[in-house]
Amino acid sequence: MNKKQMLKEQKRLKQERKEVETLFKDDKEVYNVFKIALGVILFIGLSFVAINIINGNWNIFTKPNKATTEIDSKMVMVGTMFNKETDSEYLVLAYDMQEKEHAIYEVLASGYNGTQKMYYLDLSSGFNKDFIGDKTIISDDLTKLKFGAPALLVIKNDKITKSYTTEKDIVNYFNGK
Repeated sequence: MNKKQMLKEQKRLKQERKEVETLFKDDKEVYNVFKIALGVILFIGLSFVAINIINGNWNIFTKPNKATTEIDSKMVMVGTMFNKETDSEYLVLAYDMQEKEHAIYEVLASGYNGTQKMYYLDLSSGFNKDFIGDKTIISDDLTKLKFGAPALLVIKNDKITKSYTTEKDIVNYFNGK
């Protein structure tokens, strides 16, 4: 190779090097723009989160109590249904509150305006599962008491004085028949 060709080759290499450098500079510029855009997005996002936490819209420092339910003073369990009222007579309506077919009992109970207090016993509750059986057996002895269907119990002095175990009898009681 002669000197002219070498100079030409060097010029060409310099030109290629400049092109490669500009490509890398463009990539660096794109990368820098990307970093700046990412920084702006993160800043806006963190500002949004901080503002909502400060204003109390988001409460991330306390664990929400998902299991919080109001305690209904009208609800009883089988084990506590006998010691609600000592001197007066009261009613206990026992039915599975999860089944939609038993909505009639909710309607009857909501329309009840008698003088006796009424309590509700949810047969679908896990606390009452030991008292569920195939047949309804009404007894003042908790070891013998079983619910196979909805029942209305009239209780006085920790004793069951009357019981209604068919839908027809319960409806008749609430209708005053």
